[in-house]
Amino acid sequence: MKKRLALIVAAALAATTVMTGCGSGNGQKATGAPAAESVAEGTAAGDTAAGGTAAGGTAAERADAGKGQEVQESETADPMAAITDDGTKKTITYWHTFTEGARKDYIDEMVAEYMKEHPNVTINVEVYPWNVFTQKWTAGLAAGALPDVSSVNPDNLFAINQAGAVLPMNPLIDALGEDYFLGKPLENFTDGDTVLGIPYYLHSYVMWYRKDVLEEKNLSVPKNWDELLSTVTAVADPPNRYGFTIAMSKNDQMCAQLLSCFAKAEGAPLITEDNRGNLTDPKVVKAIQLMADLYKAGSPEGSVNYGLSEQNDVFFQGKSTFAFGSGFHINGVKQNSPELLDKIAAVPFTGPDGENLGATTFVIGLMGWNQTKYPETVYDFIKFHFEKERYIDFLHLIPGGQLPATAEAANSAEFYDDETIQKFKTEIEYIQEGIEKGTFIGMDYGLTPAASALTSQGIIEECLQDIVLNGTPAEEAAKKANDKLNAAIEILME
Repeated sequence: MKKRLALIVAAALAATTVMTGCGSGNGQKATGAPAAESVAEGTAAGDTAAGGTAAGGTAAERADAGKGQEVQESETADPMAAITDDGTKKTITYWHTFTEGARKDYIDEMVAEYMKEHPNVTINVEVYPWNVFTQKWTAGLAAGALPDVSSVNPDNLFAINQAGAVLPMNPLIDALGEDYFLGKPLENFTDGDTVLGIPYYLHSYVMWYRKDVLEEKNLSVPKNWDELLSTVTAVADPPNRYGFTIAMSKNDQMCAQLLSCFAKAEGAPLITEDNRGNLTDPKVVKAIQLMADLYKAGSPEGSVNYGLSEQNDVFFQGKSTFAFGSGFHINGVKQNSPELLDKIAAVPFTGPDGENLGATTFVIGLMGWNQTKYPETVYDFIKFHFEKERYIDFLHLIPGGQLPATAEAANSAEFYDDETIQKFKTEIEYIQEGIEKGTFIGMDYGLTPAASALTSQGIIEECLQDIVLNGTPAEEAAKKANDKLNAAIEILME
């Protein structure tokens, strides 16, 4: 049991590197320091789930056709009327992870607004970076020092659920209606019949590239794996310019996330429905070989030790032609190399023959903790985050990086009425399509503790290092990695 909890917590800590990827472009210059969080933000499958996906066509169509139109407002009473406040004095604690200026200030103002509207409620706010958040709640379990409500990422949410500390969000969903939130992201935060958390903002991973570099070389955007490899080879001119940075630090999860992007595009899970490693699947082996070939063709030599921060730096500073990431890359380039903002674009990941069968997604959410004395206040405060004007203001703090989780915002003209969102509306459309058909890494068949083994152990990263540094054939390296993956899964599934 202790071993399992240690692995789960390790996965949650690893996921903090992905969060750093979301934050590294939030108004701060990228640095060469190792990332503290990883690339994880995503989920799976294209059908409308219980909550339904965003209506009204593609993002571009919504951006254009939505102007001057309003989503029809419900004429029913406040859906939260069933969750009442008896007026007694209450104090709740809110842990959140929005540490940088604009988002932190926004949360401070929102909390003040809530307390003004509810003078009997006091909200104590504590702000932690993701790695500290993980340490705080794991220590708080033993000490009984947990918040009432917090922000949360998928790995932490799953670990908190495993620890039995989640306040189910079903009463809030019942009150708001099952169509209030987009279906797939909510499904990805649901275990069986229990809604573990509420998606706050969304993204999926796409492949970013430099338009000007391809034009300079008279090259088209690659449409399959062979074209991608030949294009990376053609544009690479190290150390002046690199093709595609493949970051392999075993302290991060960049290879695991990138492998997930390629594998989902070709319809190959990294973990099977019966919770076994699938790295020896010929489709997955082919994706692993592609990543090794991309490294050899045009990645910085030192990238075998790169984490998320270093990987992003190379693209944000104009040194790499291709990169993978979410809409946060827009802000990362804007903050580091604004002169390049007109020169970047993105497309979905493809399989070897150009297919696009799935995507890797990520969600930052809000959750309640079941030790709270005031669940009704927790539900009401979480709902307060999503009131339309307020919520869109929050999403616009990092336009393109924070995409809406509610159908109301996703279909509103106001959300698309933003210069950056209009400028990158095609890329945002691709990201939204990925959200609607994507899943978290390793969770193609639903939430499972087995997925933590992909992101917490450096198994995929070690596999790639074995291939590029030792010359080990991809099939052999994948077999060794799969054995390690299954050993870790067995502990997690005890």
